[in-house]
Amino acid sequence: MIFIKNAEDVARKAIRKFNPSIEDKFAVLIRFLALYPTAASGLRGKNAPAIGSERYILSAALNYTNGRTPKRPEPPSTIPDEMVSFVLEHYFEIESKSLERIKTEHALSMGAENIVGNLLEHYLASILELHGWIWRAGSLVKAVDFVKPPTEKGDWVLLQVKNRDNSENSSSSAIRTGTTIHKWFRTFSRKPGSNWATFPDAVAKNDLSEKGFRDFVKVYLESLK
Repeated sequence: MIFIKNAEDVARKAIRKFNPSIEDKFAVLIRFLALYPTAASGLRGKNAPAIGSERYILSAALNYTNGRTPKRPEPPSTIPDEMVSFVLEHYFEIESKSLERIKTEHALSMGAENIVGNLLEHYLASILELHGWIWRAGSLVKAVDFVKPPTEKGDWVLLQVKNRDNSENSSSSAIRTGTTIHKWFRTFSRKPGSNWATFPDAVAKNDLSEKGFRDFVKVYLESLK
């Protein structure tokens, strides 16, 4: 697994077709993946291009652009199991006239829950990219959500974020050599409160907070209406 020699130049040319304003960010991610190709996520599809090829970089540019595009909360498209309503009525003693409303509200709640992780990444990107981090939108890097280029004598710094402490953490051991990997979660599953005080960037965490997240999400969602 190896990236073409002019990978960064190809990346810059490719991303300009979609969004020139994120050219430098995408180029940094491709530079990182060229150094650590085992960290690159494969693309889906029967005829998906080989990791590191020119076609791979061109497809990754589109994925990266789409990954940074705001997403609307959407309720699940699956048909709910009617037995759920049956249990609510006959065990939890929910009135039958309330079941349809609860079903609708449950679907909306699931849609909201499903997008919180994406909202968190958008919020973090709005702050962290001012501090030198790059959001790996489009799932280009395995088990990592943000990448920070090294200083003159440092290593690449990688950050994996989760919304809750009981969210599954993917293994990132394959990209440890020559990197520093941090893991952080926003909320606790067994107690109230948030975890912003432990964010693993001593400078950036001063600009991060639960209130900041709420304010960001409110503006973000209102812009989608």
